[in-house]
Amino acid sequence: MNRPRDEKEFNFTRQHFDKLRQLANNYSGITVTDEKFEMYYSRLTRRLRKHNLTDFGAYVALVEQDAIEFKEFINCITTNVTSFNREQHHFEYLQKVLETWPKKEINIWSAGCSSGEEPYSIIINSFPICDRRGIKINITATDLDTDVLEKGAKGVYPVRSVEIYDMKIKRQFFQKGTGSNTELCRVKQPFRQMIDFQQLNLMHNWKLNQKYDVIFCRNVLIYFDNPKKTRLARMYWEHLQDDGILFLGHSETLHKISEDFDSVGKTIYRKRG
Repeated sequence: MNRPRDEKEFNFTRQHFDKLRQLANNYSGITVTDEKFEMYYSRLTRRLRKHNLTDFGAYVALVEQDAIEFKEFINCITTNVTSFNREQHHFEYLQKVLETWPKKEINIWSAGCSSGEEPYSIIINSFPICDRRGIKINITATDLDTDVLEKGAKGVYPVRSVEIYDMKIKRQFFQKGTGSNTELCRVKQPFRQMIDFQQLNLMHNWKLNQKYDVIFCRNVLIYFDNPKKTRLARMYWEHLQDDGILFLGHSETLHKISEDFDSVGKTIYRKRG
């Protein structure tokens, strides 16, 4: 017998939701609002089916007891929305910086890189200038979600996702799939090798072993409360070189969050000495 349209396959209560979002917050610092109730249900039901569980109470217990399932839980509920050349004005600003860059190397960190479109967009927009001027590009790309990091390292995307680029760029940076993979393309190996993908929880006590000239941290701060935003902004300040540049997402600001940066453009900040 078919289930009525409004009847859920699994009983998912507010108590289940509150417990799961508290676990996520304790681990990642991400604030989960009440509006995410249905999202949690829809994304996690496949995990219950995977383990042949019949209710969310059993799943909550599994997440608390099993480290592997906890990682899968975090991967499931992490929101990853990204695309190539998102917020083009950031890349245009970076290109202007590179035209007068005084060093032979530039180190860039893509924090919250998701499935890799952001760091590859950085390369696509930067490489022609850097190649002409003899500047080596080094990119560190980090995210909380291990599944999207694996996808980013592979560099395989639907052909439709790169239609924003002209044919010259597509031929330079991508290989089109053949046979059953004709709807896919892959970033060419020399460009994939410019990126070091790493798992990083921004809410843990972390310290990377270098400072960066540029940090992209776009659409990350929106998930945290103000004290965590302030802490994260300070950590970015500490990991930037003098006069280093920080790019934030279109709806983010450091106003009333940090006085360590000067605004130099739309959601573009320069480290204050």
